[in-house]
Amino acid sequence: MINLKLLPALTGLTLATIFTTSTAVQAQNFDKPSANLKVERKSGTCPTTVGLWWMVFGIEGGADHIVVADTRFIANNAKVIKSNDKFVEYEAALEAKYASCVGQANLYMYSFQFRHKKLYFSVNLQGRDGYFKIVNKQLVGFRPYVFWQAAE
Repeated sequence: MINLKLLPALTGLTLATIFTTSTAVQAQNFDKPSANLKVERKSGTCPTTVGLWWMVFGIEGGADHIVVADTRFIANNAKVIKSNDKFVEYEAALEAKYASCVGQANLYMYSFQFRHKKLYFSVNLQGRDGYFKIVNKQLVGFRPYVFWQAAE
């Protein structure tokens, strides 16, 4: 597992450096998001996709997960609005270009909701078998960041 005492120091450019230089993360490329989720538009002007980076560090009997939502160019001033040890939701004001967007994009436990001139990004670990826990949530490079753990 990642040493949690060191985790707060891994913010901003430090974590961005890990994203771009780490070779211990199963040969993942962090120049671009790990996935681009298609935004299902209901109305308004929406981005075509929204990006998501993730890193998985396997440990005996489980895994540590780091997830970063690529919201920087579509929304500003993200903040946590709901949180517990199995759920976190960020809210951010959409850029003027996308303020009319009503839509969504989802991948497993990750959800992007566009409504009321805001973007909502959430990680939902509720209702899953086994040990699941959100360990840390903050902004990294102005983007929502979540560190969570899973075990048998």
